[in-house]
Amino acid sequence: MEAQSPLLRCLRTLHLAEPAYRLKEFFYQFLRIDVIRAVIAALRYFFFAVVCRRFRVLHLQAGDVKENAVSHNRRHMKGVRGFAVIRSSALLHALSAIQISKSLPVLAIGPRTEGELLNLKGLGFRNVRGIDLMSYSPWIDLGDMHALPYKDSSFAVVIMGWVLTYSSNRRKAALEAVRVVRNGGIIAVGTATADPEKIPAGNTQWCPTWKEQLDCFEPYIDHLYFAHDFPPFPVNQRNLLAIFSVKKGV
Repeated sequence: MEAQSPLLRCLRTLHLAEPAYRLKEFFYQFLRIDVIRAVIAALRYFFFAVVCRRFRVLHLQAGDVKENAVSHNRRHMKGVRGFAVIRSSALLHALSAIQISKSLPVLAIGPRTEGELLNLKGLGFRNVRGIDLMSYSPWIDLGDMHALPYKDSSFAVVIMGWVLTYSSNRRKAALEAVRVVRNGGIIAVGTATADPEKIPAGNTQWCPTWKEQLDCFEPYIDHLYFAHDFPPFPVNQRNLLAIFSVKKGV
């Protein structure tokens, strides 16, 4: 039998466990609001990075990660958009609509700040971990997505929000995500792209097409839950989103 904390035993004795749980869930939902999430993420950043001086960077030799990955992300760690990580909300909301247990372990690759993890908590996910090339947070491990420091099949969900653009070897990063997710687990991917006709030859900043993004994960894609390809109207930058289950043993 799972051990219960003294506080939980006391709440159960007083028949307050259920009201306390619902009150906690009520406050969690405020994390869905961008400004509130940004303020909480910024305050936690100030405490851990400035007061406790926990900011660390993984220094890599030339390899699979593009040179500007850390510098670019550090420049964007400011303001509401930087701390709330608003861009990933569309991908996370689509993920939250899939009927899976919200207590299953989730890995967010490259969240930049705690904003993406707080957003997941606001959407009901309770077992959330992050990994990035830089970290100040006890929730975010320091590591490279091309060599994840986790055992095989450690997570039920892996989120790769706008990180493949920083990779010089997208196939390797994709296969690492497949390795650490469970058979039947879910991978959610978001990348930025531009009009294919306007991308200069040899430019690897974007995944040119939605299909090329998914091809990185073949032959392990099982069921495609969600897909967002090019919108029918012209925009300067477009987001390609995909959420799919993984079938191993192919």
